[in-house]
Amino acid sequence: MKKIELEKKIQEILDEIAGLGALRPGSIYSRLNVCGRPGCSCGREKDPVKHGPYHYLSYTFHGKSHTEFIREGTLEEVQKQVETYNRLLKLVNELVEYNIALARLKKEKS
Repeated sequence: MKKIELEKKIQEILDEIAGLGALRPGSIYSRLNVCGRPGCSCGREKDPVKHGPYHYLSYTFHGKSHTEFIREGTLEEVQKQVETYNRLLKLVNELVEYNIALARLKKEKS
């Protein structure tokens, strides 16, 4: 790739990163729960009817693990934030790749 093409790609990536919006790291998972109340159908030995599904976001940030409950009605928003975070990681890898190629190209010309 030529220098001008690399610089154009780098700027396109930077522009996309600038417009990403809200993001969150992590993975979303769901679970069914047992409440423990006497007589509740969730605790039956045969054919229990558990509560849920309840959704959670799990992530590690600054070396600490976190798990957050995702309130009803906000699952799609959190999913989009996680997708945006994953997009950011992909863009950063591309940005590094193009910057390395540009640095090598400049080194060859000097």
